[in-house]
Amino acid sequence: MQQDNSISSITASTEEAVGARVSLTRGRLLLVEAEPTIASRLMVDAAEVGLESTWCRDGAEALLVVGAEPPTVLVVAAGATTVDAAGIAAAVRTRWEMPILIGAARGEEQLARRALASGASAVIARPYDIAAITPFVAIAEARVGNEPAVFVAGPIVVDRRGCETRVRGRDVQLTQRELELLIFLIERRGKVASTDEISHAVWGGPSETNTVAVHVKRLREKLGEDPEHGAFIRTIRRAGYRLAPSICP
Repeated sequence: MQQDNSISSITASTEEAVGARVSLTRGRLLLVEAEPTIASRLMVDAAEVGLESTWCRDGAEALLVVGAEPPTVLVVAAGATTVDAAGIAAAVRTRWEMPILIGAARGEEQLARRALASGASAVIARPYDIAAITPFVAIAEARVGNEPAVFVAGPIVVDRRGCETRVRGRDVQLTQRELELLIFLIERRGKVASTDEISHAVWGGPSETNTVAVHVKRLREKLGEDPEHGAFIRTIRRAGYRLAPSICP
C-alpha cells in the first residue's frame, strides 16, 4: 500500500533533521502505546540519551498523566484506544503547547491525518527511533526557558516553578491542581471559563461530577476575601468561573 504523501513528507523531513542522537540532560517523554515490546524499546533508548519516560497503555490514562504533570514531549501511537490520537491531541492543545508526535505504521495514514488536524505536531515512524524524538525535546526545553514562570493578577502572585502563591505577601499553600487552576484563570484575563474548559485544561479531560466546583470552592477559600476586590474568583451562573474584573490585566 502506498503511504500518504503528506505524512511521508513530514516523516522524511524529521528524519533528515536528525543524523545522530542528541544527548539530553533533562526532559520527560510520555508515551501512549498499547504494545509492551515497542514501549519498552523506546523507554530504554530514551534513558540512554538522558530522557525520563512514562508509559501509558491508552489515551484516557495519558490525559490524566498530562493533567497532573505535563511532559516535555508527548508521543502517541496512531491507533491509541479509549481516547484516540486525535482526541488526545485536541484535549492537550486546549492548554499546552508541548510537541505531540504521532507514531504511525503503514496503513495508519488516516488516523495520523486526523491527529494532525486536531493539533498534533508531526508524524514519526512506529516502532520509534529516539533520534526522531530528541530534536523536539530540545526545542520544547528551549521554549520553556522563554515561558513566564510568574503569573500576577492584582495582589495575587503565582510562581509556577517554585510552586508558591502569595496574596498581598501572605503565603497560600495550594495543591498542584489548585495552582494550575489559578494559573489557568489568570491566563484567561477575566474571560469566563466553563467547567468543561477548566476540566480539560487542568485534568486533561472530562472530570467527575462536581470535581471542578469542589476545587474552585477550596481555592476561593484559600485565597480569601479581599478588602478591595472582594472574592477573587466569581461564579457566573450557567457559564462558569472567572477572576474578578478588577484584578485582570
